[in-house]
Amino acid sequence: MKIGILGCGNWGSVFGIMQFNNRHEVRIWEYNKERCQEVRATRNNEPFLVGYRIPDEIEVHWDMEHVIRNVDLVVNAIPSQVLRSVVERLKECDLRNKYYLSLTKGIEINTLLRPSEIIGELQAATGKIYVLSGPCIANEIIRKEPTAVVIVGSDTQGTHELQMALSTDYFRIYQSGDIVGVELGAAIKNVIAIGCGISDGLGFGTNAKGALITRAIVEMQRLGVQLGAREKTFWGLSGFGDLITTAFSEESRNHTLGKMIGSGKSYAEASREMIMVAEGAPTAEAVKKLSAHHCVDMPICEAVYNILYRQEKPIKAIGSLMRRPLKSE
Repeated sequence: MKIGILGCGNWGSVFGIMQFNNRHEVRIWEYNKERCQEVRATRNNEPFLVGYRIPDEIEVHWDMEHVIRNVDLVVNAIPSQVLRSVVERLKECDLRNKYYLSLTKGIEINTLLRPSEIIGELQAATGKIYVLSGPCIANEIIRKEPTAVVIVGSDTQGTHELQMALSTDYFRIYQSGDIVGVELGAAIKNVIAIGCGISDGLGFGTNAKGALITRAIVEMQRLGVQLGAREKTFWGLSGFGDLITTAFSEESRNHTLGKMIGSGKSYAEASREMIMVAEGAPTAEAVKKLSAHHCVDMPICEAVYNILYRQEKPIKAIGSLMRRPLKSE
């Protein structure tokens, strides 16, 4: 396949290298022309990709239309809160007869739309939009450590074709039929991963994290089912699988952000030290709005929101969770 990847960050560049090694032709779009020229000249994509070069055969370019011209597959690897600006630019491009695959994990704050819904505003791409999600720590994938993910789309034929084309011997792709559940699980698990990082930063052990993760899955299901998702999806790779990964990995941005906050830094201080976007932070605000709108009880996500945006002390937020009325599991 000919693949055009939008986003030259950590995951975009790793996905591109993986698919180049999978014998596909790859181009990557870097929006900053000056930085793009530097990457083109040196093949060095630090600080997003440390210890690995982008192969000379992968074209890196600042012209979006050039990157997606004549490709079979457009891959979106853009943070959720700037996705709309990219989609607006894509409206001027020819997307006919192209697959469009989203790797983005988040919910747009202003509209509360999922990535596939934002991309769906591209009229020419409607019906050919797919989502790939699951345990995807990019630094592990570039080291060719095994993982399994899910792909979901509006038609089973296209989903199957992409599953076959993009799988490797260390990147196993399953099919799913629940795009709502896959995207919601991918987004909400980042909020919970911040909570798990906070727990670690406070010095709590595995009891606390195990309880937090288990009850968090219940919250994800509550909101997901209300929005039309299947309950079992949240126990799959895009829900429980991805949550476990981001809750424990020291290479997870969201876990790292939470751990810094649990160790005593404010959200503002911790975010200034982050090189890459921790999607769970803006998603916490979006989830707060969604849960309120649909009257869904999500106390763990709300606690993370309060710590991030209302400057509530982590230990106080945890105390409030532990003092909630007792009930059946």
